Amino acid sequence: MPTTSLFSPFRRIHPGPVSISEVPALLSRHDSAPMSLRRFTGILHAGEWFELDENAARSMASPFNATIRPGGTASLPVRRPEQIRSVLFSLLTNERERWFHGFVSLKDPVITTATMRAAIVARESSEQGIHKRQERLEQIWNRTDARGYADEIWPPGNEGFRTILIHKAGCRPVLKLLAHLSGDEIARLLDDS
Repeated sequence: MPTTSLFSPFRRIHPGPVSISEVPALLSRHDSAPMSLRRFTGILHAGEWFELDENAARSMASPFNATIRPGGTASLPVRRPEQIRSVLFSLLTNERERWFHGFVSLKDPVITTATMRAAIVARESSEQGIHKRQERLEQIWNRTDARGYADEIWPPGNEGFRTILIHKAGCRPVLKLLAHLSGDEIARLLDDS
């Protein structure tokens, strides 16, 4: 199953708490993916999560009459409910309440609400070095318009992986797999944004 990460099924897709105006872009970030079973079923979203500010969390929950109690979880309807579930939950960290949204799988026992919560708690209470590269790749993916997905013209085994167009001074643009960006390319792309 193509993903950016080689280490975790969970991916933080935005670096900090998002406002309600930023939510639609994060929820629709795979809308340009090629039509495939993974896109149709919503599995491309499974394991993705981001932090919400309080107003965004309350705004997302209110149309569905969902209440989020401290430490609680609420399920929200999704467009393709066969394989994934959209969850909204709060965590108490450092004596303050924080809100998160994520997509969990109904088929994969590794990507559940409980394992996502545990992964977020572990991530938020650990050193960020392990997660830094993956989160930077997600930031680049969210910020660029020159993105896509590898198709059948790529070498076998790469189909479905995310791609990005890289511009280097004095060279033609190069299409690369997002997961194959070098540290220098990541730093340059984040500085350009």
